[in-house]
Amino acid sequence: YGRRLGSTRVFRDETLALRLELVNRKLLPLAWIEVEDEFDDRLVAVDRRATPASNPTRMLLPYLTSLRPYERVAWTATLRCPTRGTFTFGPVMLRSGDIFGFYRRNLRLRLYGSIIVYPRVEALPDIGIPPRGAFGDVRVRQALLLDPLRTVGTRDYRPEDSFRHIHWKATARAQALQVRVFEPTTVTQLAVFINLDSAQQYWRGLDAVEAEVLISVAASLASEAVSRRYAVGVYSNRLIGGSNQALRVPPGSGPAQLPRILESLAKLSPFATGEFAKHLRAETLHFPWGATIVVVSATMTPEVAATLEALRADGHRLVLVTTAAVVPPPVRGLLTHHLSDALFAREAERQEEGEWRAAPATRSPDPAGVATGGGDG
Repeated sequence: YGRRLGSTRVFRDETLALRLELVNRKLLPLAWIEVEDEFDDRLVAVDRRATPASNPTRMLLPYLTSLRPYERVAWTATLRCPTRGTFTFGPVMLRSGDIFGFYRRNLRLRLYGSIIVYPRVEALPDIGIPPRGAFGDVRVRQALLLDPLRTVGTRDYRPEDSFRHIHWKATARAQALQVRVFEPTTVTQLAVFINLDSAQQYWRGLDAVEAEVLISVAASLASEAVSRRYAVGVYSNRLIGGSNQALRVPPGSGPAQLPRILESLAKLSPFATGEFAKHLRAETLHFPWGATIVVVSATMTPEVAATLEALRADGHRLVLVTTAAVVPPPVRGLLTHHLSDALFAREAERQEEGEWRAAPATRSPDPAGVATGGGDG
């Protein structure tokens, strides 16, 4: 038996194709054989009937057929992914027996697989943010750096130059120490902070609809920033699922930065490490002057407002993305974007639809009493 996943990375609400295959590698036929492949109940089977497993958080994909000598049977299943997160497949239970039902054999295969469902990424106008003003005015004084990957020439060595920058081939030709001259470049550093605290008590449970909207907005902002070649990172006071570490992806601009951010957001859990205001201040202590800090939040507490004022005094550019009901604090230079209530209404509808589609079905009857199904030979 084998399972092949169409992809291990999908976005929320996308579908995942599974190819399942069963091979009889012996001369004797099998009168009947049943396969039950286990998967997470937060995934929804689209074109096949799923049955509940003994574990209330798992579902089964059953399949019943017969196998001739050396026959190969393959079938496909399509799963929809309405929820972000990490989801596992397996184990697999195989059952077979004789045609009269006197003997039966069970085999449990430890065949596992996993997928990561990224949060939804939407265009900025679709979430109510103008693209040109998403991160504030970019015409500010920025740190001028030298890009070590772009050499534009050489010059004579000076005492303050680093030996790492010596161009040895040019030195041999000129018979004098030569150093590389690098192209100057400016780097805009941007950090997205996600505040999922639904009340001043951070340990209380969060609003599932609010949380998913804010995480999707953060993913959309990060995607836009990467497309503009910003050095972007994401932070939150919430834990990464399966670890005891809060969400922390330092700013970067490489090709792997956006997948790293999306994977971290997919694993973001509802458990908090502490107050968001303290987390925001601690993470920004060593940010360079002029960095843009985007706070995505559905609440505004006096502690967060005071932290934003302190960040402005440190020379950072501040952007607040929040709901229409939140009154922004009177922080000079704070750029505010209000999210539409329609975003939260659509998310509530999606979650209700996902719960309805994932409602468990009844368990299939005994395999000996079910007509055998066919497959692609």
